[in-house]
Amino acid sequence: MFVWTEQFETKIEVIDFQHKNLFDLINKVSENLTLGTSNFDLLNGSIKILIHYTKSHFHDEELLMAEGRADPRHIASHRMEHKSFIYDVERMSNIMSSEENINDKVERLVRFTTSWLMFHILGTDMFLAAQLANIKSGMDARRAFEMGRERRFDFPTVKTMLDASISMWLDAKERCAQLDIKYKELEEKVESLEIELQFAKLRR
Repeated sequence: MFVWTEQFETKIEVIDFQHKNLFDLINKVSENLTLGTSNFDLLNGSIKILIHYTKSHFHDEELLMAEGRADPRHIASHRMEHKSFIYDVERMSNIMSSEENINDKVERLVRFTTSWLMFHILGTDMFLAAQLANIKSGMDARRAFEMGRERRFDFPTVKTMLDASISMWLDAKERCAQLDIKYKELEEKVESLEIELQFAKLRR
């Protein structure tokens, strides 16, 4: 269960409202998962809603960055994080695309989405919020960006971000291991086909 706390508040009303909704949608996917694979349509539907809402949220956040005249360096890196996340989640969201157990695949999607969002909110979004607040008070964007890079985190925030990053690292490690297995299987198939081709040439 993804629990919203004050720790995740950016103090930007629309962003906090949308983040709360994202928490609820992730929990909905997790809740539907417990109903079992017989409810595939329900599960698939809740995943699609989550992705659609996430894209809409990212769009609003990027508009806010532009309207608030955030430093271009921040805007570029922030947008890249959004694009990277959508790419990963869309690849993981096709729960019928492999022989992998549907429940396992959805659990991985929920785990990755939860960890990524926690890390992103506490890091990148809080950085953005601090910049926009300073710009609004009269500071130029460049100085607001530089000040934001010097900020310090309290222990609970560091721990939450560390836990989230470890979870994402473990997930990436698991996916790499699966890709390695598939790569070796393909190598064996190619080797087998090459041997068959050599035998076919000898028979001519």
